[in-house]
Amino acid sequence: MIPTSDAAEPDYLATRLTWMEQVELHMRAHNSAPPTLYQKRRLELARNNGLTPWEAFEQIIGADHVRF
Repeated sequence: MIPTSDAAEPDYLATRLTWMEQVELHMRAHNSAPPTLYQKRRLELARNNGLTPWEAFEQIIGADHVRF
């Protein structure tokens, strides 16, 4: 087996995601329904108030919106 380095990672893993992209990544990872307009507005307020993307996901989207 040939050892790999970080240089072998795809470009998208090396790029910095925006705050909202991080929330969307959490939503995809949890198979969450797309956010409503109301949830999007609350996410913007959460970002402006200093919440991390994960905290905002937990508080605004939450596990009750996850579809399995």
